[in-house]
Amino acid sequence: MFRTIFGLLKFSAIAIAVAYTLSSCSVMMAARKEGTSITELQKCRTRGQILALGAVVVSSERLPSGEIVEVYQFQKERGSAARALMHGLLDVSTFGLWEVVGTPIEACTDESGCFSLRIYYDCCEQIQRVEWM
Repeated sequence: MFRTIFGLLKFSAIAIAVAYTLSSCSVMMAARKEGTSITELQKCRTRGQILALGAVVVSSERLPSGEIVEVYQFQKERGSAARALMHGLLDVSTFGLWEVVGTPIEACTDESGCFSLRIYYDCCEQIQRVEWM
């Protein structure tokens, strides 16, 4: 009888330890902020600021007038505080068992997308005009 109770306690302790070890992986995956937001781009005034946001230069051309025309590719912003909160609440309410479902869901949720911009600069590399592509 004591063996059965001890075995049950041992199994429960291991199950709880595993649940809490996995705990918050889906929360962290959902909350991770990556990419570039439109509001960050709207604040940029120079070529250096655009490049600092992680822009990938697709093409670059210097016009005879000294102006520069470049096409950039940006990763769309991802990460959601609301989704992270939902994962956190589900983790707490299921004592960490939600991680068994939540982590693979977050791993498969691929929001990675890109957008492109054509930006015209003057000879001093100040932004003159932006075109969405």
